[in-house]
Amino acid sequence: MLDVVYGYKNLLENIETYINQSKFKKEYFIEELKLSKATFYNKIKKKSFSVAEMLKLSTILFPEEAKAFAIKQALESSRNDSLAGRIKNHNRVMARVRKRWAE
Repeated sequence: MLDVVYGYKNLLENIETYINQSKFKKEYFIEELKLSKATFYNKIKKKSFSVAEMLKLSTILFPEEAKAFAIKQALESSRNDSLAGRIKNHNRVMARVRKRWAE
């Protein structure tokens, strides 16, 4: 767990570098975070982004990792559904799809 905390600390300490090296203009981050320019620059200076803001920034800055994380979460959810018996028969699902397409 300590590695997660240090990883987050490292991300927060280097967020300005990541933003500066990204292909996006700072105005884009300001719009996405719904912050004023002054607030955005203060948060960079003080390294005081909220967890929600860091999630948004990380998703923008590291889209491949965000996609991989989303896939991992979906697979885990699917696995949990399967283990809990929340499954659907493939033939029934395909029959419903074919019926919808026919309409």
